[in-house]
Amino acid sequence: MAASGAEDIDWQSIKTLVFGDGVKEAVFERWLQPFLFSTKEPTALLQSAGGPCAVLAPIQAFILKRCLQTKIPNLSTLTAESVTPLLQGAMCDILSQCREEENSPLVLARVSRDVAEILQDNQEKKESSSKRLKTSNHALVDVDTFHTCLTVESFGSIKNLNNYLEDNFSEIFGTKYDIISFLYSVVLTKGSNGIISERQDMEESLIDPVHGHGSQSLINLLLTGSATQNVFDGIRDLCGLQLNGISSQSSVGFLSYLECLRYLEVGKFLKSPVWPVWLLGSETHLTVLFSRDMELVCPPSERDTAREKFTDIDTESAGFIAVDKLKDLMLGLDLFAEDPYVEIMKTKLDPDSLGIVLLPQFLEEFFPEESRVPDSFTLYHYNGLSKPDSRQVTYVQGDAVMLEGMVGMAENNAIIQTLQTKWRNIAVDWQGGGKPSIN
Repeated sequence: MAASGAEDIDWQSIKTLVFGDGVKEAVFERWLQPFLFSTKEPTALLQSAGGPCAVLAPIQAFILKRCLQTKIPNLSTLTAESVTPLLQGAMCDILSQCREEENSPLVLARVSRDVAEILQDNQEKKESSSKRLKTSNHALVDVDTFHTCLTVESFGSIKNLNNYLEDNFSEIFGTKYDIISFLYSVVLTKGSNGIISERQDMEESLIDPVHGHGSQSLINLLLTGSATQNVFDGIRDLCGLQLNGISSQSSVGFLSYLECLRYLEVGKFLKSPVWPVWLLGSETHLTVLFSRDMELVCPPSERDTAREKFTDIDTESAGFIAVDKLKDLMLGLDLFAEDPYVEIMKTKLDPDSLGIVLLPQFLEEFFPEESRVPDSFTLYHYNGLSKPDSRQVTYVQGDAVMLEGMVGMAENNAIIQTLQTKWRNIAVDWQGGGKPSIN
């Protein structure tokens, strides 16, 4: 471990990169939240105000990924002592993928408990004085002075960082500066230049200075280590301008309600992650979906690929395509598609000359083996927003089934609409009979 001279850091440029110019005081204050876990769900982080979900939800996703990796059978039986290492591991996972190079330092920015207690004491004295003098009360630490309270240290390896967190976690975390300190750790580990280069926008801040929402660049940075603004796969050319998307399969995934509204397209690298854990993005909030079923992230079988190609043509999710589209489908799947053979298949798949080819018959003819995607599986949904003075966030369990045939988009059911961007024919029966909110 080496102390990194905080005096050598251009804090003004860091502040502008994170919050932009003229961030509202109320926005900054909403980001002052500690790492706290639900009293009912030991592994569920709490969010007390809007905004910090852009950091909290990715951390939550990596905590759940760690739970799956270590095959913890029952998350509800974990204790605070056993959950803390999962949080530490999630932080290490995120910081490690943000390094520009494998030997680049990992940076940890923190406000120690001692400093936080002093700040709190001073704040209470100021509040008391303000009440007596009937003056307005403002937070003692604003975005401009926050940096003076930070201790910045760098580590040469994940092992050293993890050992440091294990030895000192209770001393450096557990204050209202936890989330914002970790955000600064990510930015310092990645480096300002790396973030600006990857997001391809010199003006956009990582956090909206007016509303406090995290940008897609920030979400992608924590999820994948890349600060690109886009969620499609690879690189796309827009009138000579190269736009960078996601370059490889992510550890945990991302699905977006905005895809239902056709504002963006999430690529396979995010939709099909290594682990069955996904961030769900609404217009203003991030929640997390996960499953214990590893078959959900297995490489697709030929039958799965064929189903996907079929539904790409079947844009109305009717469960059939026009018989005239059969040749295009066969070519797209690298099947033998000479005209005489296609005509034979048209007659076989449409014996009543209805002019359509049904999905089940097509799959049975060309890809009779079983799909690797299960017909039914269990999902869990996490929304960290808790009521004031409440620490009772729980995971909502849902029993999912894959339906055959025509399935329309579920109106007034944003979570199902979002899930249907990955599993077009999914239906979910949520425990309690309601539907969890992605807002």
